[in-house]
Amino acid sequence: MPTDIWYGADCETRIGRRANATTAPTAWQAIDFMQVTVTPSQEWRQRAKLGDPAARSNALDPIKPRPGFERVAAELVLDADSRNLPLWLRYSMGAPATTGASAPYAHAWASGGKAEQYFDLAVKVGASDVRVYEALTLAQISGNVTGENTQDFDLNLSLRGLRRATPLSAFPAGDVEDIPDEAPMLRCVFEIDDVAADAFLSGSFSYDRQLQEGVFLSATPTVSKNTPNGGAHSGSATYRAIGAAFDTMEVGQTVFEPAFAYAGVVSGHKIRVEHTHALLAPSPMPIQGPGMIERTLNWSPFQTADAPALRIVVTNDVASYATA
Repeated sequence: MPTDIWYGADCETRIGRRANATTAPTAWQAIDFMQVTVTPSQEWRQRAKLGDPAARSNALDPIKPRPGFERVAAELVLDADSRNLPLWLRYSMGAPATTGASAPYAHAWASGGKAEQYFDLAVKVGASDVRVYEALTLAQISGNVTGENTQDFDLNLSLRGLRRATPLSAFPAGDVEDIPDEAPMLRCVFEIDDVAADAFLSGSFSYDRQLQEGVFLSATPTVSKNTPNGGAHSGSATYRAIGAAFDTMEVGQTVFEPAFAYAGVVSGHKIRVEHTHALLAPSPMPIQGPGMIERTLNWSPFQTADAPALRIVVTNDVASYATA
């Protein structure tokens, strides 16, 4: 039996981009994270064959089931970091649109892409225990902004994968890129149409990249792919009520651009999560005694002929992620 004890602080992690769902990575990127929970699952199908008493010790207990399809789900908490976040986005959402002739460069990822994107996640959890989860893709990205206006920020990724590999004693072969120097975000403001909004207390956003499993009749009893099949977006912000501007926007069905703009500890580095077009839902006005009134905005993002519903723009000193 193994004698080493696993500690999260000892973990090493790599991600490797796949050309498609069936082609294993040949190069890897060392990566960091705050938390990860990987949940593999597999169906076990009961097939109660009768007629052979010698196969049973009694008449009532179940016989050995048959293995069914494997699936993998993963939940990650990431540091909002302008050098490390783009690597996760590159592997899970594809290459960004990059602008800028010199640093800082702006890398923009857009929601709504139909192209399938897959990568492998390899996690070393013991002295010689490496777990590899294959053909992962993005299911959801979300974030919350709460508390003080200067702090560290987390982003959440939900992933779906096709299978897990047999545990290895070493990382899979291939070239490995080092983890970039950290460049965390330390400030976030809520913007409406590119103007910072006053008196905002907290907010959240979510992009649910709905996936359709490909389960086909074949010689290999596994899920074949996870194809993008729609998207759902949401956003909210709680503010200390000042004036009736948002009531006017609600009643007038005003289209606006809400955004969470993060500024980094490294000069010029930014992360901007923007819903390019949105409408406000009617919001309640709770009056809870003589104190100041707080209200919560909820909006419904949507696309137009010129823009997707969501853009994530990361500004940093990396020239390109086209071949990452």
